[in-house]
Amino acid sequence: MLKHRIARSLISLPLLMAAHVSSAAELPQAIDAAFQSAVSAKTVPGITVAVADKSGVIAAKGYGFADIENQVLMSPEHKVRIGSVSKLIATAALMRLYDKGLISLDKPVTDYVTNWPEKHAALTLRQLASHTAGIRHYKKGANEFLLNKWYGDIDSALAMFKDDPLLFEPGTKQQYSTFAWTLVSAAMEGADPKRNFREIIEQEVFAPLKLNDIYFDEQFTLIPHRARPYSIDQGRLINSPQTDHSYKWAGGGFIATPSDIVKFAVAHTQGNYLKATTVDEMFSPATLNNGEQVDFGIGWMTGFKNYQQREKYQHDTELQALMADMPHAVMHSGGSMGGITMTIMCVDHQRAVTVVKNVNGDNSADVFALALQTLSYYHQDH
Repeated sequence: MLKHRIARSLISLPLLMAAHVSSAAELPQAIDAAFQSAVSAKTVPGITVAVADKSGVIAAKGYGFADIENQVLMSPEHKVRIGSVSKLIATAALMRLYDKGLISLDKPVTDYVTNWPEKHAALTLRQLASHTAGIRHYKKGANEFLLNKWYGDIDSALAMFKDDPLLFEPGTKQQYSTFAWTLVSAAMEGADPKRNFREIIEQEVFAPLKLNDIYFDEQFTLIPHRARPYSIDQGRLINSPQTDHSYKWAGGGFIATPSDIVKFAVAHTQGNYLKATTVDEMFSPATLNNGEQVDFGIGWMTGFKNYQQREKYQHDTELQALMADMPHAVMHSGGSMGGITMTIMCVDHQRAVTVVKNVNGDNSADVFALALQTLSYYHQDH
């Protein structure tokens, strides 16, 4: 399946030189002005946004540049690194296996990953997916976020951290971990040994939802409309260092258009992709061993509590009011080398937004605020 997607890219590439026009409606004037203002900063090359409801994509637009050096304007067709929003794609595939009875969220992960060290305390997929398993995140000072090495299989990626001690007893605390999702992907392969992780993603996510604009972010594959990634170095815009994401496909290894991400998100609310009870489970806060709720369900962050408590937003009465007006929202952010992403979905109204800027290290354009303001406009029944 993946080979067909790559072949499709190569065949289509010459045709993509022509300008593309989105069939979605334009964004409302006030929201459009906010995005225009965001890309006026010298440290923001481009931003792309899409909004969808149960009828499909209702608005999509690009701002600024997908490629500054070649003066290529950002468009809705451009694909940008989505960072940890990739975890939502892996979550969907995991829960498809769960719906089919192929995998349990509560059995020890060693039931599926036989080479996971026995020295570790027992941990489960539910704990991994809610960041309560004790797996470490990027190691400080090791530049793991900047890795530019190809990992040909998940076992070799697991070797990066599998022998490191757990940070805490599984289920007793919460600490965010991208590497936890490498272990999730290994468990998925163990539960469904006839398919590798790529095939599971292709067949359980991309194909059934007709997502043609999400790809594994392989640096040497020709991907149509791939936006150039940028970073901020000492206050100036530079081309991002080359990085390879094969060690974290499930945790941060995809590139996509916002339109495909919002279509994907809304599909969870339609009742024909995952069982309704499964979606409810995903969107319900997980609990620690002592009964305390955390701010993640299965893969998705549940509610705005994390953002409401951040110092950056505590005294922003406008954003606080917008968050309070959507009590049943789920979301995920994403940070990668050359891309910062925010996806928010209002479950009650079956509506989602994704905002991505093709730069990391910039503090002038707040993708969370832009996403929240955009979704809230449509939430007010305009």
